[in-house]
Amino acid sequence: MKKVEYDVVGMHCVSCSMGISKLLKRTKGVDDVDVELSKSKITITYDEALVNDKIIVDTVGRLGYKAVLSE
Repeated sequence: MKKVEYDVVGMHCVSCSMGISKLLKRTKGVDDVDVELSKSKITITYDEALVNDKIIVDTVGRLGYKAVLSE
């Protein structure tokens, strides 16, 4: 399992964070999603054999937000 943190551009309310969390949790290979609305960050634990950064970024992008790997 890999644990990665992303900054999310455009997430500004509870509804935004819930939508992102729900969609990511339905993604095959994603084990855990922790959304920090106040910091506009998500931390995702996933199976590297099934999910990669591109899938995460694309999934968040489908909702109209931009996910960028945190530094």
